[in-house]
Amino acid sequence: MQFRVARAGAFALAGALAALGPAGAGAKEWKLTAGASHPPAVPWVRAIKHHVVPESNRMLKELGAPDTIAWTEAYAGTLYNFRNTLEGVGDGLADIGWVGTLWEPVKMPLENVTFHAPFATGDVHRLIDVQEELHRTVPAMNAAWRRNNAVYLGGQVADSYHIVSKTPLTSVAELRGRKVLASGPAASWLKGTGATPVDAGLPLYRGSLESGAADAAIIVTTGILPFKLHEVAPHLVKVDLGAPISGALAMNLDTWKSLPLHMRTMFRFLGREYARRQTDIVAATVREAMAALEKEGAKISDFPDAERARWAKLLPDLAGDWVARNQAKGLPAKKVLAAFMDGIRKRGGRPARNWDK
Repeated sequence: MQFRVARAGAFALAGALAALGPAGAGAKEWKLTAGASHPPAVPWVRAIKHHVVPESNRMLKELGAPDTIAWTEAYAGTLYNFRNTLEGVGDGLADIGWVGTLWEPVKMPLENVTFHAPFATGDVHRLIDVQEELHRTVPAMNAAWRRNNAVYLGGQVADSYHIVSKTPLTSVAELRGRKVLASGPAASWLKGTGATPVDAGLPLYRGSLESGAADAAIIVTTGILPFKLHEVAPHLVKVDLGAPISGALAMNLDTWKSLPLHMRTMFRFLGREYARRQTDIVAATVREAMAALEKEGAKISDFPDAERARWAKLLPDLAGDWVARNQAKGLPAKKVLAAFMDGIRKRGGRPARNWDK
């Protein structure tokens, strides 16, 4: 995978730094901690360890800033677990790190729009552009981060959800009576299909499929191989339920306020690079995972387009319910949903259901 740094952006940053005048008087070594609940093997942490951390000092030097950063890196749950990523950054256990907003439906409800508008898009590059646009155009999105003592720097998306099943799946009707693993909001994607959602964490999926507690699972492609789910549910049905916005790179607000302007400008730029880099990694990982699954005997098939459209229409108004709940709390959920759907369509996406109409 080749990641192309936006040189035009780098030149713009250089100009911004130059405009600040002599920053050398305040030169110092900054001690910062980068943290994450997951290991660097996953795309959203790999982009921190292999890009944000090393590029920060390289960029400071290249742009003539006198500051340096002494990094402490603490990944794989060293400082906090996956359910406490927002608190981990907001409380200052890490100065900068990945926050999994998919586990924050109460504190960060607007970030979870994709989970209430399935079948929107499986194109991760299209989705990351929409996520970044939402944060540029909807002030409430960034305000939620600041309420939790954090600053949004760059988006994070995962690959599209599909289904692994013990038996073939070629129509929505065949879901009836099946027990399908679907954690969190994904359970609502089965409404109207006759399937029974089974809630469980990913580490429990294989055992549930082996024991008969489940017949199938809704899952992202990149989650299948690590847990060898294709060994117990060999049919990978490419339904394309939609790729999710599931997190972001964020910085502790107090740390942010303590940094000089040229460093904040640099981290804004690195946040945009992070968003693009982790998305490139996700896309490459999906291609590699599909090839590996096929080689290991998984039976990969495409879910018929007509059946996918039928499934999308079967669902109740998930997005409308989400909008109503959050508008009642004074949040601009209707605006976010409209901007999300419009963002997909204007980039060439064709959602199976226009949730904002």
